[in-house]
Amino acid sequence: MKRNILLLFILFIGFGLKAQPIHKCAINYFDSIEVARNPEILKRRAELESFTQDFIKSKYQSTDTLIIPVVFHVLHQYGSERISIEQIQRGIDQMNVDYRAENNELNGVVKDFIPIIGNPTIEFRLAKLTPDGTCTSGVVYYNTELTYNASNDLKYTIKNWDPQSYLNIWTVSSIESNAAAWSHYPGVDAALDGVVSIYSYVSSGHVLSHEVGHYLNLAHPWGSTNEPGLESNCNIDDNVEDTPNTIGVDQHCNLGMVSCGFLTNVQNFMDYSTCEAMFTLGQVDRMRAALNSGISGRKYLWTPENLNQTGTNDGYIDPGCLPIADMESDIYPICPGTSYQFTDFSSGAEITERTWTFEGGEPSTSTISSPEVTYFQPGLYPVSLTVTNSVGNSTITRENLVFVPDTLAGIIAPEMVDMEEVDFPIYANDLFKSWEFEEAGNAHWERFSNGNTSLRIKNQSNGAGTINSVITSNINLSPVVNPDYVYFDMAYAQRNNESMDELKVFVSPDCGKKWIVKYIKSGKSLVTNGGAYVTGSFEPTTTQWRTEKIDIKNYKNNNHLRIKFQVKSNGGNYLYIDNINIGGEQLVGIDESKRGGLNVYPNPMKNNLNINFTLQNSGQTRIKLCNIYGCEIYSQQFEGLAGSNIRELVFDHQFILPGVYFISIINNEMQYTKRLIINK
Repeated sequence: MKRNILLLFILFIGFGLKAQPIHKCAINYFDSIEVARNPEILKRRAELESFTQDFIKSKYQSTDTLIIPVVFHVLHQYGSERISIEQIQRGIDQMNVDYRAENNELNGVVKDFIPIIGNPTIEFRLAKLTPDGTCTSGVVYYNTELTYNASNDLKYTIKNWDPQSYLNIWTVSSIESNAAAWSHYPGVDAALDGVVSIYSYVSSGHVLSHEVGHYLNLAHPWGSTNEPGLESNCNIDDNVEDTPNTIGVDQHCNLGMVSCGFLTNVQNFMDYSTCEAMFTLGQVDRMRAALNSGISGRKYLWTPENLNQTGTNDGYIDPGCLPIADMESDIYPICPGTSYQFTDFSSGAEITERTWTFEGGEPSTSTISSPEVTYFQPGLYPVSLTVTNSVGNSTITRENLVFVPDTLAGIIAPEMVDMEEVDFPIYANDLFKSWEFEEAGNAHWERFSNGNTSLRIKNQSNGAGTINSVITSNINLSPVVNPDYVYFDMAYAQRNNESMDELKVFVSPDCGKKWIVKYIKSGKSLVTNGGAYVTGSFEPTTTQWRTEKIDIKNYKNNNHLRIKFQVKSNGGNYLYIDNINIGGEQLVGIDESKRGGLNVYPNPMKNNLNINFTLQNSGQTRIKLCNIYGCEIYSQQFEGLAGSNIRELVFDHQFILPGVYFISIINNEMQYTKRLIINK
């Protein structure tokens, strides 16, 4: 029945679980990239197709069970995507009943297709030996951001084990283009050989059985595309004699469906139905052919030699493995006097004994799997875990894992944070003053200065949806009687009408455990430059800033507040944050949008201060010094000159105490303001 020699492409699947939405991806997305890079892939696949047709014609088809060693690479960041070995074993068990035709769904197969139900007689077993011959559970865990928006790139960092010895399966949190899973056909470069699946599909449904079908050279019943339901699919094929031509099933289970003039084999594992149940005899022939071919080395997987080398042979005696100690690599900060519950994430073998050590915590030790520990004193503390079984023990120590802020340190309100300090935002000698960054993508928050220092992020360098955050150090509001608002300045321009970068501002009343949204703007509502598109790098002029505010009235007397500025990139431009005025009044008479044109040095200063500023025209000019509350404490009038001006001031500490101030240059045309720190 098959008319075309199949050009084998990647099938980037949108194959979902029952009662869950089915996710799909762009047709041939990954494979087209690889074929364009290496045309030799098509030559290998043509050779495999020729071998497959000859293999089927020869009728030399053993029914012996073929055992395939499997290794799972679990990519995670200690969330639900860090699936257990038990969950993985359930996925293996489901594949085994599917590939031995023992699944319960076969009892409901449409009678017309019962005669062609195929039994691949394939068994999958988790490897017990690594490529270098050491003990393994067949599951390896990797703490990596590659678990998000996964693509083939992950395979060059989380490298597969020899694909001629193991079926490699990577599990991730999410996949590029919202797919559920994908697999390459035989013939792809060895580094890319294997299956990638979202973690939630491993132990539920038949997604892995579907993907391994592709791995063993099966296409969808309508052919090698990812578009079921098209009438044009009647003109293409999957090179399997007993699968009727079909337009393909798209997320339904109409057992009486007729397409292309044939009753559709809706229950085929390789379709997109919600009632998958079977492979056909012809599909079994193709899979067995792939497992007897040298293309991608599938024929070596099930040999006695390889089964012995991977510990998957019948009669293999598992000596037991050393447990691998593991715990979280990052936790949220906790306030003094509060607790955190730690979790033992050890793997690799059964654990008979564990010992936790918590420096600075109460209790200081524990032997249970999820102890709750309280920290009373500010500081940065390590945590250690030792796990033991009859084979031996292993220990992991996370240095600086627990951060307990000093709620009397950090930012003492009222305070203006203008980013001008040389050490900002990471203070090597002041742990409690340093800010925190949550980073993803190619571009992150950075300190930028062009005469005025601010924080900025280059959104156009990040993919859509990439999130980066900067978090203040601890904020002590208790010195402010009635804190109302936090003010901050921001600047942003769109690149085009599609630019939809988003800025969210959160507050945390408990040192960073819980975050409450206080501000959100995106796209046009963020724009501060009048709406003109900027296709190059946006650097705001003195008038292209806007002051925003967030409400903090509910946090009176709070001495452990934190603020998070979070940007979600989506095709825009640079976004800037500056002049975070915490717990103080909005400064009266100071136009913060008038920036530039003024430099003061040294800053911080002791007695002498040099002021360098530029005027458009000559005229009466005033220097004004205000404290952080906006009260004027010093003023000097003089005749300013058009162009550059330099003046020197000498302060007497009997009258002006050390602290934070704002110095302004004012005339009838403009006003420039800078933050000034006066030391003893």
